[in-house]
Amino acid sequence: RASLDPSTRVFLISSMGAFWGFSMGAFLGAKHSGLQYLAENAHRLPTTVQGWYFYHKTKNYRMMLGGVQRGLRFATKTGGVCLMYGAIEAGLDEVRGEADVFNSVVAGMTTGTLFSVLTKLTRGSVRYSLFFGAMFGLATGGLSDLHKMASGQPPSYIGYLKKRV
Repeated sequence: RASLDPSTRVFLISSMGAFWGFSMGAFLGAKHSGLQYLAENAHRLPTTVQGWYFYHKTKNYRMMLGGVQRGLRFATKTGGVCLMYGAIEAGLDEVRGEADVFNSVVAGMTTGTLFSVLTKLTRGSVRYSLFFGAMFGLATGGLSDLHKMASGQPPSYIGYLKKRV
């Protein structure tokens, strides 16, 4: 959580998710559009230097357009999933009154469940989605708790564990 207030944290999480989604989508969309243009025009390839110039010029424009279109679709989807995770995590922090790894794991599993329901995944994919959400929550929450311990404010479960041992 890096000592950020919830609204800033959710904004940063969703912005970074949208950025990476756009990057991945633009790469995949441009590659797909280039191969599609080649397949659509393989039967009538240019024969002159000027023809090859316009072929590649048009292909590059199509690749840019395909990359931006798919990049925006991916950015919307990944940004939405990251927004959902950040909002659930911030809500749990507010309800429980404490920001710890438990909230992150629950937020990850809830996001995985909602993602599975919205995309109508198969049973095996739902298990993978839940596992991925839990591991993502464990990683982000664990790193956040390590940051808190390093700054001298250990989470409350550390005190509880010390009493038990």
